[in-house]
Amino acid sequence: MEKKTNHLTSKILAFLLMACSTIGELAAQTIRMQGKVVDEKNAPLAGVSVRDTVNRTGVTTDLDGHFSIMTNSGSTLTFSLIGYLSQNHKVNGRQHLTITLKEDISALDEVVVIGYGTMKKSSVTAAVSKLENKNLDQIPLARPEAALQGRLAGVNVSQTRSAPGSAPLIRIRGGSGSIDAGNSPLVVVDGFPGGSFANVNMNDVESIEVLKDASSAAIYGSRGAGGVIIITTKRGKTGKPVLNINANGGVSTAMGHDDWLDKDEYYAYAVRYQNREFNYVGGDTSIPVWGDNRRPPQYQVSDALRNNANTNWQDALLSPAPFQNYDLSVSGGTENVKYYASAIIKDVQGTLKNTWFKSYGARANVDVKVNDRVNMGLMLNPNYTRNRLSPHAMIDLVKYPPFVPVQNPDGSYPKARDYWGLVVSGQTNPMAFMEGSFYFDDAMTTIGEMYASIDLAKGLKIKSSIGTTISYSSSDRFRSTWGSTNGISIGTASDSRTINLLNENVLSYNKDFNNHHFDAILGASYQRATSRSSAMGAVPGSFNNDIIHTLNNAIIDPAQTRTSKTEWGLVSYFSRVHYAYKDKYLLSASMRTDASSRFGPNNKWGWFPSASLAWRVSQEEFMKSLSAISDLKLRASYGSTGNFNIGNFDYLGQIGNTYYSPNNELSNAQVQTTLGNPSLSWEKTQEYDFGIDLGLWANRLNLTVDYYQKTTSNLLYNVSIPAITGFTSWLTNIGKIRNQGIELELTSRNFQGGSFSWSTSFNLAHNKNKVIDLGGLSERLYTDRFGMSWLLRLGEPMFSYYGYQAIGVLQNQEEVANTPVLSGSKPGNPKYQDVNGDGRINPEDRVILGSYMPKTILGLVNDFSWKILISALPFKLHWVLRSITSRTNITKAMS
Repeated sequence: MEKKTNHLTSKILAFLLMACSTIGELAAQTIRMQGKVVDEKNAPLAGVSVRDTVNRTGVTTDLDGHFSIMTNSGSTLTFSLIGYLSQNHKVNGRQHLTITLKEDISALDEVVVIGYGTMKKSSVTAAVSKLENKNLDQIPLARPEAALQGRLAGVNVSQTRSAPGSAPLIRIRGGSGSIDAGNSPLVVVDGFPGGSFANVNMNDVESIEVLKDASSAAIYGSRGAGGVIIITTKRGKTGKPVLNINANGGVSTAMGHDDWLDKDEYYAYAVRYQNREFNYVGGDTSIPVWGDNRRPPQYQVSDALRNNANTNWQDALLSPAPFQNYDLSVSGGTENVKYYASAIIKDVQGTLKNTWFKSYGARANVDVKVNDRVNMGLMLNPNYTRNRLSPHAMIDLVKYPPFVPVQNPDGSYPKARDYWGLVVSGQTNPMAFMEGSFYFDDAMTTIGEMYASIDLAKGLKIKSSIGTTISYSSSDRFRSTWGSTNGISIGTASDSRTINLLNENVLSYNKDFNNHHFDAILGASYQRATSRSSAMGAVPGSFNNDIIHTLNNAIIDPAQTRTSKTEWGLVSYFSRVHYAYKDKYLLSASMRTDASSRFGPNNKWGWFPSASLAWRVSQEEFMKSLSAISDLKLRASYGSTGNFNIGNFDYLGQIGNTYYSPNNELSNAQVQTTLGNPSLSWEKTQEYDFGIDLGLWANRLNLTVDYYQKTTSNLLYNVSIPAITGFTSWLTNIGKIRNQGIELELTSRNFQGGSFSWSTSFNLAHNKNKVIDLGGLSERLYTDRFGMSWLLRLGEPMFSYYGYQAIGVLQNQEEVANTPVLSGSKPGNPKYQDVNGDGRINPEDRVILGSYMPKTILGLVNDFSWKILISALPFKLHWVLRSITSRTNITKAMS
């Protein structure tokens, strides 16, 4: 019996082995799978990724949707295309497949933050651009604003200062059109208006929305004229803790010049210059330029200029500067408690010697579900920064004579006058400036917010929040005796504190019934900020030594000692309604009213309405046959926004300190320093916008085009008044500026496979700025310390460059005598165009030379992403390669 059993067992095992072998052969059998991929309308889909998940091979469909791939009978094929839901199909020995992919409508249902709420992207009726932080936190950035460069049409981000940690200039559609009240956009961080990118860690950012037109920005009323940037930070999600560590860095290189004069060129130039001056006073230029007493000392050129050092001060002062960011975050939570916490260290070295910026920050976002109706949350965001600044602008440093060495062998710093007497500049050695000056700024900012929301009924919710921003800053300045031009040490110290409190209460309601959707908000906001500052300085030269830099080592100067306090407040009420019929006919309207302490009793309140509508043409029945068009929306909007960025209590005549000497004794007194204006009112911007949103091939290609026209009136403008009044200027509401233009955004999702993706975004913005009214005048002129003039003239861009048109160089005295020239001109001076032909060069010959405002801005960004899974490690490595953002500013040529 036992033998029969063993024999039967052997047969069964043999059969199983044969079956397994047959299955293995079938699984290993290589076949050619062919087929076609179509959409729900049976239209062929090109570019669909077809991947064999077993063999890790793949192909893409051609223009007719066809594909052919070598695979195995037991493999699984994955079909994926951006804008469509992916599908998996087992081969099972088949050799032909026809696949129908369904459109992924989640792209159209993407949520956009619009201020005091969110909305589906498909339902947005205004000009709103969204930038999701998919890979942005993995791009080395010294400042988070740099993430916006080149990515959004109409958003111009330009770095105007080279100091490490300095904020770039942001202008949305040319700014608010203001002359004296600022053109920067309002930054809202997690619902707190008046925030700053300086306190934002890019790794904490979930998304950035830009409200570009007045219709979308009007919900922020008096502060939305320059546009609104809404930053939403990451929140915790239900699940196990997720740890994220991100370290990145880069190197900054200054854009310098490569044509500085060397010592021989400088010497030749000095000889020509001195001979010209000597000849101009009747001297004999054949006399040697050095060592001959017949030539006066002021017209001599020292031999040291060609026999001494050959210093390129740009190379001596500038060097490639590394920057590095280290970020750690953890997030997770349960159904009732969710959390997100992070910390960051940032170190940015300056390209200019002895300049740097260091930053340390943390963030904690906690959301608690108390019960089915009540939710609460807390946000805390402390940041500390320390910055070492340059004591001088680059223009004052790099133009120093090249014959001066950087440093003497004994460690001292030589000056130009050590070699050429009083003829040359008396400025100290640039390296002595940088080594002997200690300029530090410190700032500690803590942002905190608490909220509670209650579901009062189905669709009806009330949310109340209270937040604060507490800022402390200090500035310490010390310049040593050897680091100053006159050998006198100087020092100052200043401190400031600001507490900004905000309370907002928003009642929201949304309702869906049949084919109708309705949502609305009603809110009130109260904001108050108080500031205190103090400063003191030392009597120049009173420091006992150069070792101790604090003011207790010197004598305090009463004239540099002061304290001040100020405050401002804003009370606001706002509402917004949104209606949609069949999700294709859309209407939105809002109203906000603000009362500001910065304006006079006659005009404290301002009203800022808006309205917008949209038609989703792609939802109409007659569009169903056009399979290539996945979304088509036409938009139109109008809105009014304001600007209140002036000094506190500027509507009052302000008081300042002065000194007078009754009976020859110096006394301190108070005197009125500004002229009040009780009728001072809001600066208002009214804007019209018309736009088209187009999505093609399941939104694989997206195009947005906008035309806008915005006019800023009642400008907050310091006009000149006769000095006989006791004042030279007066802040009032006068003038009108217009910005109009067109924007284009084109986004293409070129490829998205299992481990590789490539997308391209291109944008173009053309803006035309024009002065419409100057309160009855045709032009106003401004001049700065370099002699360049800026002009406000009707019909021209605001602050156009204004001056004489150079057409050459005066070659000799004969040309000077026979050519219209500026008074005092000599050979070698610029030759200017006699515009009015009167034979003289005078202020009547000045012309507009150009404008600082770019006429056209182009942006092009390519994002390449590879995901590499290393099996030995419990995490993914995500490598992002970002192409250089190209921005082209086309301005009026200076002919």
